[in-house]
Amino acid sequence: MEVDVKTRMRTMMATAFALFCGAGVAMGQYTGPAVTTTSPVASAPAAAMHIEAAQTAILPGDSLIILTYGAPELSSGGMGGVGTLRVSADGTVVLPYLGTVKLAGMTAPEASEYLDKQLKAGGILVDPQVTVQVASSSEQGITVVGEVTRPQPVPVYGAQLRLLDVISACGGFTPFASHTITVHRRGDPQPIVVNLGVDPRTSDATNIPLVAGDTVVVARVGTAYVVGDVWRPDAIPLSSNAPITVVQAISISGGLRYGAALSKAMIIRTTDDKQRVEIVFDLKKVLHGKERDIALTANDILFIPTNGFKAALSSGFATQTSVYAGIGSATLLK
Repeated sequence: MEVDVKTRMRTMMATAFALFCGAGVAMGQYTGPAVTTTSPVASAPAAAMHIEAAQTAILPGDSLIILTYGAPELSSGGMGGVGTLRVSADGTVVLPYLGTVKLAGMTAPEASEYLDKQLKAGGILVDPQVTVQVASSSEQGITVVGEVTRPQPVPVYGAQLRLLDVISACGGFTPFASHTITVHRRGDPQPIVVNLGVDPRTSDATNIPLVAGDTVVVARVGTAYVVGDVWRPDAIPLSSNAPITVVQAISISGGLRYGAALSKAMIIRTTDDKQRVEIVFDLKKVLHGKERDIALTANDILFIPTNGFKAALSSGFATQTSVYAGIGSATLLK
């Protein structure tokens, strides 16, 4: 019986080896889009690099300093010196000679120019020179939400804060953070989109200045799913700054099991129009460098099917080994 068991095991191992070497002989069936693993380039709008508090819109609740050269009685402090005026809920302030004036929605330079024109048009001053400054904002902080360790408002105390300053103040990124960051700024209908990239040498090009009232949104990266004949089927977060490929995803999932059908691997991908497509490819050729590795995108399902014959053969190995070790019933060998 012992000789018979050894003979059968040698035969099965030889057969399995031959099948493994011959797996994936058929032509590759990869029909997906061009594969790329190029990391995104760091970028930020050029205009966003030069923002100052004076360039943000005045809001109700802001405190303003209004100075009129040569006419202190027309300044916010009156004859008594420098003082402040609070913008009312309807966005207005009350000024000598001009009465109720709406300044909310303007930047400080725009408000200065507007008051110059009003004083001149009303015949109050021949050559008015008005300066408007925001002494304190109704929004005293920068709000950070999304994939940071401690989402919270970051207070602004006069010093110019930049994007990386507020991310650091919130404890840094979580492992699921996208490196594409959106900044929403009051008075600006279009958000500022910043891509941090992966090269630390480009950080200065994306570390934009922020102002009170900004909201920084750190989005969550997408997830790909690995299922089928791998050791640890899992959901894998896709880092936006370093694409994950099929081979890397399989490695993260513990590698392939013996019964994997290499020539019939498949990516089930959801397109922008919510349609599902199947990308079939020969994984053996990818592993041997004969086809390009495939970068996974958000919501991809990487499916490694099972080769029924190899799985049965693998199961047979376990049965034969158990018998050879004296575990199980000898009737299984018949």
